[in-house]
Amino acid sequence: MFEDYPDLFTRRQAQELLHIGKNRILKYIHSGRLRALVLDGRYLIRKQDIINFLRTFPYA
Repeated sequence: MFEDYPDLFTRRQAQELLHIGKNRILKYIHSGRLRALVLDGRYLIRKQDIINFLRTFPYA
């Protein structure tokens, strides 16, 4: 499913992929629910971390 996506996402790219806003993604990052790297003040998120996040997300 994610084969065509890059291995590393910017915060904004991850937001668009997950269809969530800036405040929500920052909340997930700061709470540790979504792992992210900080490089030169920018959040970078590995594709595998997004997949892991989606696996643990509760669906109704």
